Amino acid sequence: MRTYISIIYTFILSSFLNNAIAQQNVTTLKQNIDFKIDEIGNANITLSMKLNASQWDYFKKTTALNLSSFKRTMEMAMPKYYLTDFKVDQDEMERSVQVHVKALGVVMIDKNGKWIAELETKDPDITKLTDRTFLMTSSLVEGGGIIEQTQKIFLPGNAKGAKIEKDSFGKAVLTYRTGSGLMATIPTILGILLVLIGIGMLVKRNKSGQVKPNQPRIESPFS
Repeated sequence: MRTYISIIYTFILSSFLNNAIAQQNVTTLKQNIDFKIDEIGNANITLSMKLNASQWDYFKKTTALNLSSFKRTMEMAMPKYYLTDFKVDQDEMERSVQVHVKALGVVMIDKNGKWIAELETKDPDITKLTDRTFLMTSSLVEGGGIIEQTQKIFLPGNAKGAKIEKDSFGKAVLTYRTGSGLMATIPTILGILLVLIGIGMLVKRNKSGQVKPNQPRIESPFS
């Protein structure tokens, strides 16, 4: 199983902003999306945006009044992932919105211990900021307006060797290792087995040379 990060952020933006853009004739809307990947491949996703007065008014009259419906729509749009910890923060003074959701199993590990996240594009505009942080930018045209997105992908603290590769279809994938794959655990497993074997041999040897306590000695009548 592989992940499609683009599905997540494309849906989040379109679920309640497309109508606003079309009705309010918005020219440009900026969004920031953070993907914080944990050590078992789950993603804590935060979408942040600041709205103008007309956008904020539309948001309050529509999405803000029906967040449960918004969550259900997200779940139907992403059936591959179990979504939890859904929350929407609103700042009236700043006219800003933050959508929080946790998606389980976003990044998967293969049999060789490599973690794989598909970016679902052949040539993403992506920059490696640090060993564990990547920045993606994109522009989408929706409802006659332009949506500028900045996505940051934060890998777990034990990630190493992160890089952008291509899959068999030529699409970009973000890969990394953590040392927690099957191959990495084999030396530990072998070590445990050797210890158990050694203990077993020691116990067996002690039992074979042990004299039972208080065992009566039988005297031979011919002695």
